[in-house]
Amino acid sequence: MKKFKIGLMSVHSAIDYPHALRMGVQNTLEESGHFLVTIAELIPYHTLTNAESYLRVACEIAARLDLDAVIFPAGCTTSYLEGDTPKALELLQILDKSKTLVLERKVPGFRCLTKNNAPGMHACMRHLIENCGFTKIAFISGPEHSTGAREREAIYFEEMRAHGIEPSPSLFARGVFSGDCADVIGEVIDNNPDLEAIACACDLIAYTTYAVLRERGLNVGEDIAVTGFDDNPRSAHLDPPLSTVHMTSYDYGCMAAREVLRLCEGQEQEHYELSSTFVARNSCGEDVRSGVQYYRELLRQQPFPADKFIDGMVNSTLVMAGPRVRADFRARMESFFNKVRTAVIQHRLSPSDDDLLFSTQDLNALFSQDYRTHLSLEGFHSTAITLLEALLEESPKEDSTWVIEQISHLHLRVARLLNSAAHFDTLKSNEREWITSHTVDDALREDRHPKRAYGLIMQELVRMGIRETDLLLLEQPVEIGGGRVFALNDKLRPVASINHGVINVRDANEEVLFQELLSHAHMQHGETSECVVGGILAGYELIGIAIMDGGTLSDHDQLMVFLNLGFALKHLQMIANEREMNEILNQNNLLLTQQSQHDEMTGLLNRRGFQNRVAHLLKREVGSKAAILFLDLDGLKTINDTFGHKHGDEAIKATASVLLAHIPEDGALSRLGGDEFVAFMTLREGTTTDGVIDAIQQSMQEFEASHKLSYKLSISAGASVFYVNDSSLDSIDELMREADEHLYQMKRKRKTSRRYERD
Repeated sequence: MKKFKIGLMSVHSAIDYPHALRMGVQNTLEESGHFLVTIAELIPYHTLTNAESYLRVACEIAARLDLDAVIFPAGCTTSYLEGDTPKALELLQILDKSKTLVLERKVPGFRCLTKNNAPGMHACMRHLIENCGFTKIAFISGPEHSTGAREREAIYFEEMRAHGIEPSPSLFARGVFSGDCADVIGEVIDNNPDLEAIACACDLIAYTTYAVLRERGLNVGEDIAVTGFDDNPRSAHLDPPLSTVHMTSYDYGCMAAREVLRLCEGQEQEHYELSSTFVARNSCGEDVRSGVQYYRELLRQQPFPADKFIDGMVNSTLVMAGPRVRADFRARMESFFNKVRTAVIQHRLSPSDDDLLFSTQDLNALFSQDYRTHLSLEGFHSTAITLLEALLEESPKEDSTWVIEQISHLHLRVARLLNSAAHFDTLKSNEREWITSHTVDDALREDRHPKRAYGLIMQELVRMGIRETDLLLLEQPVEIGGGRVFALNDKLRPVASINHGVINVRDANEEVLFQELLSHAHMQHGETSECVVGGILAGYELIGIAIMDGGTLSDHDQLMVFLNLGFALKHLQMIANEREMNEILNQNNLLLTQQSQHDEMTGLLNRRGFQNRVAHLLKREVGSKAAILFLDLDGLKTINDTFGHKHGDEAIKATASVLLAHIPEDGALSRLGGDEFVAFMTLREGTTTDGVIDAIQQSMQEFEASHKLSYKLSISAGASVFYVNDSSLDSIDELMREADEHLYQMKRKRKTSRRYERD
């Protein structure tokens, strides 16, 4: 069987819906042996500003990866674009139509899987009006730009009016799907003293409604009825259990995974729509068959139906878990339940007030940290208490006190577990945020040593529990702001990775093609059931891509990792660019300095360069005998007029090469311009200016003969000899004038040169 790589565009949201959707897709694919590649859209929780650009990055990444299919939740995308459907559809066009499954919307040309919120919402309103007899019903909706919120509120108004009830404006208000709208709910309650029921657009809003009513001393189901929408795992275990519309995104994710596999296999579409249903519990005062009654009936059955008890406990305790996790946890629950059952039997045979059904050790063993993300302690607590209450009603009177004590012990121990879990989650979240912030600190501290900085950043990710990661940079950052269309580079540069917890910082010359990214990751780390791919963003720049193992971090922690990686790597990039720019500037400055102090034709020092060089030499030659020589190329004008300026230039260059051969390295030689040269040299023992000038003349004649020049190559020279002292630098110009004057004196006398000495 071919193993498909399925991409899922996943918004890192503060609400439960995207997370549960992803878990449904992941668990279904894992059960079938396929791979989930979550494309992180990385929209910050606190703002929707520039959401279109973040979403476009995710779509471009999904389009470039070697995926067999992509699941695109159009409703989530539209919501994050504040209801701008055209923009969402424009982003959708980036993906391959033949390999894309669209959720929540029907889009021409794409395979789509929609859900029908209407049946459950209609049933909910009819239950409140027809079954419960309420007429004063409020509705707390979601944001106006949410299609789902508008659909649900439209049904609210439709059903109210269909039953002859015209709702007043004070009965309708808009909240937010995260449930952070206690002030809105409180205002509706306060403005409607005769309120009978509150229908909520989602379960999270209903949870907040429970809290607001409690603050006002009102009882849910007795004073005011409450309904929700979604049927989140917690809803069945609230006090009282929440009546709600069953339309879980987890179920939707499972269905989406099955449908996208059919797409990959080339099969026709099987599922077209997921339909909602209403679940009546007790939050509207309903007389619903209680769990106590159900478990009492089970306790009376022979033979004892242990599997039904265990299944009930597993189903209420374990949420959004795949087959592997479920099978392992069921084995734990079976062991736990059998131990409890044995304790009940032993107590009946030999009663003792010290007998305990639930020890802290037993509960800790059951609720291992390995399954924390899949466990509902509230669900376990509710079901276990219900089971004990059924046991209490079925027990002999002499056991009643003991069972009541077990209920009390269970309340206490689960309360401690809940507090411990909350503390653990808070502690881990704070610790991870603190560790994540160190990625930026490490980059700042080691920005002069990029490889060392990459290694430290990877260490922080390992400390967070991440075992597999690849960090790759784009050849050039890509501007993504302002909703602009952009193109990603084909090549990526791997800079660091984590493989089974081992860190590897890579050489800068490696390259990976974008479409080979997943294959590259599988080669590095082996095949995994899930991974997360996200853009590394710094402000409105995309600078790289990160791939990490999925399921390790919460949505919030993943978002923090990607954002801090962006800040850290952007800083390293800026420092690298600054160093490169400084190097270029230094090279340019060196070149400019070279050009400003050298003669362009001969490469010798010009007047400025000569003066700087002599000033440096004089400082280290104090007390030495030195000379400045002025030299002229004889007959340059005649050469130019007779043979042309090209030959004149050749004569100047030939003279420069001969002179350079006779001026020691600790001296200085300059072409002042035209046919004029000047030299500085220290007269070591046995060296005289006459000897140097004679040697130069000899070399000029040899050069003329060896190169068979058409003109005579000779020089005239004058020298100024002096002893170097602290004031010599101030006398350089005067010494040069004296050497020049002596040159012309010699020319007038038609002699090659004579020394002019100065004490």
